[in-house]
Amino acid sequence: MRTSSIFVWAIQLALIIHVLKTGRSRYWIFILIFMPLIGGIAYLVIELLPEFSSSISGQRAARKVKMTLNPGAQVRQHQAAWEQSPNTDNARRYAEALLDAGKAEEAEGIVNQALKGIFVNEPTLLLTRARIQFTQSRPGETVKSLEALREHNPDFRSADGDLLYAQALEADGQINKALAEYSAVAKHFPGLEARYRLALCLKAAGKQQESIDEMESIMKDAKLAPAHFRKSQKPWLDATRRELAAF
Repeated sequence: MRTSSIFVWAIQLALIIHVLKTGRSRYWIFILIFMPLIGGIAYLVIELLPEFSSSISGQRAARKVKMTLNPGAQVRQHQAAWEQSPNTDNARRYAEALLDAGKAEEAEGIVNQALKGIFVNEPTLLLTRARIQFTQSRPGETVKSLEALREHNPDFRSADGDLLYAQALEADGQINKALAEYSAVAKHFPGLEARYRLALCLKAAGKQQESIDEMESIMKDAKLAPAHFRKSQKPWLDATRRELAAF
């Protein structure tokens, strides 16, 4: 009983720290202190759940929460599944778990094992390999992996993959192509990250006024958006405000 109580309060403390770090309303602190279990559940449902989507970034964040609560469990779970049935889905999940655990080289090894034979151009594995390459500061290789993905899987759609391609082009010094990709992905990406990164790329390209215009447009559109959208996009809105203040 005592152990479970300590665990609950540890979670509450983590949530209180999250409230302070993310600038959410301070009334949550009182709720978390005086209603430890119910308050924690309410905070997760009202504040954090809307931020998790079916996107790759949302899934990655969810995996990191699980890793914090039980370090190594995700890796062990997906390793067992991969060893029992070495198919493409298990390879991807295992590689992603390894990457999130900071084991990029091992993750790449698993992906390379799976990218063979009839699965040599499997799109989700190519996307995972590109993520690994970008994490290891290999933007040129990232670009090649994503271009191979597009060439061999023209019907495959991934907003996260499109954004990663634009980021890799920018990191590889292909600024004009990066701007074109950012502009394209910004039209369909679920959230403000793509538009924010487009504005930064415009700034890096010396297009100061266009960058300012994009950032001001982001802030204007956010004011008209529902409250839950502004909450979920708060990190990008805060970053946009800081960039505008720096001009």
